[in-house]
Amino acid sequence: MDLQEHIHIISAGDNIHKTYPAVLKDLRTVTHTFIFAEKEVYTNSARDDIKKRMWKCAIRDAIDAVNTISLSRNISCALVCIDAATFDAIRDPVLGIFSDHQDARYSFDISAGSKRLSLGLFSMSLWLGGNSYYAFGNSPLRRVPVPAFPQQDLLSNPYNLIILTILFRGQETGKKTSTLVPKETLFNETRTWQISAYDKSEDPNRTELSPAAFSRLLLTLAGWNLIHGDTDPENKQENLYQLTSDGELAIYVYLARLKKRGFRNAPGLT
Repeated sequence: MDLQEHIHIISAGDNIHKTYPAVLKDLRTVTHTFIFAEKEVYTNSARDDIKKRMWKCAIRDAIDAVNTISLSRNISCALVCIDAATFDAIRDPVLGIFSDHQDARYSFDISAGSKRLSLGLFSMSLWLGGNSYYAFGNSPLRRVPVPAFPQQDLLSNPYNLIILTILFRGQETGKKTSTLVPKETLFNETRTWQISAYDKSEDPNRTELSPAAFSRLLLTLAGWNLIHGDTDPENKQENLYQLTSDGELAIYVYLARLKKRGFRNAPGLT
């Protein structure tokens, strides 16, 4: 069985050859790299001063270095020159790549290049379901935190927020690492919470939270990258769950919305 293709798209800049090895180390599965550069980078003009000429040369050298690194790791590498950093000029070649690699995983490095180019590639990453990354200066590679779910979906079931809140409590007590909670413990704590909006007097057909329904909730939250589950190394029959950085951000956003509406606590959760 062939491994899934991984398309990595870079906005061209004079330091991309420095961040590229870190990208490959963190992402590990890149099979194709495409570098997007404005044609101006490869156009010499009599109006260019010395500083701009050196800037263009630095970008071209960085692109050549990324190509060399790619070849040394058996990663195909291609340069995509666009006429101008308008959205249409960015969109069409990205869609061309997508039409040839529809089943691939996509990632974008938007650290370099013009603002218009980086913003255009970031927009396309949302449409293709790809992740965007950035690394400025000597900072480590970081993923741009974009929610993988509509906000209304998170609020559609109050148990979603309960699970996130339970896992969030470790951060609230000042711990630097996320709390690891066994699935059984998480389930027992979740079903003890009272949800006034789901009171049986208002909905006589409501049933207690079942283990099967709870497992489905965990799968959904993990699919949204709000929680992460892994096997307990000391007990292979048990799974441990923790809040992800996206899950923490979701909690902060929800609390900010409540504060704006004048609530001190989450309504419906007591």
